Amino acid sequence: MNELLSSAQGNLDLDFPGSLVDADMGAYYQWINQQRLPGAEQSSFLAWFEGHNQALAIGPTLPRGTESNSPFDLGKLLTLALS
Repeated sequence: MNELLSSAQGNLDLDFPGSLVDADMGAYYQWINQQRLPGAEQSSFLAWFEGHNQALAIGPTLPRGTESNSPFDLGKLLTLALS
């Protein structure tokens, strides 16, 4: 990300693993900020890793500290997180 924002010209070396870390941290900070809002205890948070069949869902109706290996489409995951 630093290379893309800097004014340096030339060939840019794309850092896909670094971008994934940036996205992970961005999602975490978004969740932290969401917890500061009124009604946060009733809110849900969903981070979806597009194209990799992985998502993270946090909400009051979802069990803590569990992992599912069952296939879900995004619509079903939203319904589960919001019910």
